[in-house]
Amino acid sequence: MTENTIKNNSCEILYSLIQTRLSEAQMDWMKTVILFENENLFFQNFGLISRMIPSDSPQWSRSEKINLEQLYPGLTSGQWNLQQFCRCLLMAHIPEDQNVTIIKKLTQSADINELICIYKGIFFLENAFEFVPLVEEGIRTNITSIFDSIALLNPFAAKYLPLKSWNQLVLKALFMGRPLYQITNLDLRKNEILAFIATDYIHERWSAGRTVSPEIWRLMDGFVNKEITSDLLKVIESGDPLSKHAAIIVLRENASNTCNNILRPINTTLWNYIGEQYYIQINK
Repeated sequence: MTENTIKNNSCEILYSLIQTRLSEAQMDWMKTVILFENENLFFQNFGLISRMIPSDSPQWSRSEKINLEQLYPGLTSGQWNLQQFCRCLLMAHIPEDQNVTIIKKLTQSADINELICIYKGIFFLENAFEFVPLVEEGIRTNITSIFDSIALLNPFAAKYLPLKSWNQLVLKALFMGRPLYQITNLDLRKNEILAFIATDYIHERWSAGRTVSPEIWRLMDGFVNKEITSDLLKVIESGDPLSKHAAIIVLRENASNTCNNILRPINTTLWNYIGEQYYIQINK
């Protein structure tokens, strides 16, 4: 399917996965609330979903995983529940020429769980690109769960954020100690500016006698210069095992030192392993 076809099918896919998991009475209620006549009814129905729909987390069939990952990369690895899918379906039924205004208004009164759903659900909308300013506001939050709903297992950031905002999101994920390996399509948006800013961050941490996440070296892959090479060699000499592993990967993959390094395939399996192991260690 093309991207436009997938986007046009978002309502259909959401409706289908909800229909197979709700009771007849719950589905009948959903059929009525998606036909809201004005924004006040939308706000009312959006809030009522937490009372009318269970918060069960779906189990996916193989075909559902395929369809959902085409529609929304990372979805089946994330923490979704039926209330969130119902709210996303409701959002998708707002007329496109009104949804930016209505959803922005909703964020001003929404609770944390509702905000999480809003930021996770924007990507389903056909005019998702129009929500960049709203998402940029969301990135400024200091509430981890809200930040995660934008940054982790959500394809919106990589697809729509401009370079400056994308770099801010990745750096904030580092500052907040969030898992970089869960940022959807991180490797597709790596860039030289981000690599050099991350290098400065590493030096600041080292000067203060502090460590950095081994995942940070993933951002250097494709942009290794003499300074970064020196840092990598330092990590191999005196870093922790996961950081040494990361440094070796970067040096090995960038050994040819050609301008086309960024175009070569990235070993996401190794990087994901490093990220997973690191966050297991720090959360023990």
